[in-house]
Amino acid sequence: MIAKSNNLYIPKKQDIIMIDFNPSLGIEIQKRRPAVVVSSHEYSLSTGYVAVCPITSTKRELYIPVRNELVHGYVNPFQLHTFDISARKAMYLSFMETSTFQKVVQSYQFIFE
Repeated sequence: MIAKSNNLYIPKKQDIIMIDFNPSLGIEIQKRRPAVVVSSHEYSLSTGYVAVCPITSTKRELYIPVRNELVHGYVNPFQLHTFDISARKAMYLSFMETSTFQKVVQSYQFIFE
């Protein structure tokens, strides 16, 4: 089920969403693309923001493969972004299976330890 508040989709942890990464600078990931939500639904509901890791078609050694009925690519757990849900036009695509999501979390935690 997609949560809504004032007709706005509120992302939940493990959702795969489509979101606009532009504008970007330098070697940051660009364009409108899928991403996995790593922040809680409560965070998004109270702030209007969502924390995501982008999904790209580029295969790299430390990226995590994701494949489901709508999304085929690789999660880049080392580019953690926080975006305004409304301004970036977040749209629900799918839900990431728990085993894959746990790999994403383990990888991005490396940044903070």
